[in-house]
Amino acid sequence: MARILVVGARGIPDVEGGAEKNAEQLFPRLVDIGHEVTLLSLASNVKENSYRGVKLVAVPSLWLLKTDKILYYFAAIYHAIRLRPQIVHLQGLGAALFLWVYKLMGIRTVVRYGSADYILPKWGVLGRLGFRLSEYQLQFADAVISVSETLSQRLAANNFKARVHFIPNAIDEPHPLWSGNVESSEPPYILAVGRVTSQKNVDTLLRAFALFRETSPHYVLRVAGSLSDETYVEALSAFMSDGVTMLGAIPRNQVPALLSHCALYVNLSHHEGNSNATLEAISHGCPILVSDIPENHEMPLGPANFVDQDDVAAVANAFSAAMTKPEAFVVSRAGFLSWDKVAASTNNVYRTIL
Repeated sequence: MARILVVGARGIPDVEGGAEKNAEQLFPRLVDIGHEVTLLSLASNVKENSYRGVKLVAVPSLWLLKTDKILYYFAAIYHAIRLRPQIVHLQGLGAALFLWVYKLMGIRTVVRYGSADYILPKWGVLGRLGFRLSEYQLQFADAVISVSETLSQRLAANNFKARVHFIPNAIDEPHPLWSGNVESSEPPYILAVGRVTSQKNVDTLLRAFALFRETSPHYVLRVAGSLSDETYVEALSAFMSDGVTMLGAIPRNQVPALLSHCALYVNLSHHEGNSNATLEAISHGCPILVSDIPENHEMPLGPANFVDQDDVAAVANAFSAAMTKPEAFVVSRAGFLSWDKVAASTNNVYRTIL
């Protein structure tokens, strides 16, 4: 088995973000298989020295160019020199910015490709250039793990077919399950989970909710996610209405309780990889409504679960339909991977490069 250094996840456990959720579920299972795993975490997210066998190392951060990871990535190179891992597992496209350094050090590299970040409007010229440079370097990685077929096709279009492995995210073993009795909550609520950014299309969500509430005034909307994108959050004030609560970032272990009592989980993102938040909602068995984008169509959902994310009226109508017949929006857990299978598949990737 191998010594593995994980670079790119802000921390585990209970840290907001898809890469972080994946890391929290995946790497303890790889420890159980027999690997020695060290994860570099932003210092503010380290509460213990380890989590379920994964060693946690605190790394300093500095907010610069719309990210808190630039200093982190330089520190990661130092820890790679110090620890001499057999594999550096880069947990996201941005983490591959210095992939060439690890290759010069003779370390095998695995990159988890969870999102083509450079297409997101929040990044400036330098940010998009950095992500493009990271994607260019994927051809030098020993293996690339793509979380969606759409992303795999994007790589193939850029002639990065070799060494690409498709391993989507998994659903959880939920507790508690969706109660189905949303009227027991006061008041019943629609729930969105994820960072409040333009990518997540929260402005359309707010406008659609305001329209829906004209005929269903007893419902409220709860948005659980970081408010760190201050410019976008400030712009949302124009769309805020009665019944909307911005919860901010909440610990991951508080999300299940929100999911188990919501009237509807909604994700109107313009862009996703393989949304862990949506998969978690599916795990809990609550009604689901997601944007009509290619990545979401890779999940075994029904026609009712999709909506045009840019059509405010269509979203409001879908809210009404979900309240009238919620069972039509519940997704079967069949056809989704378990985290044990994700770990086994990732272990097979490691075996091919060692």
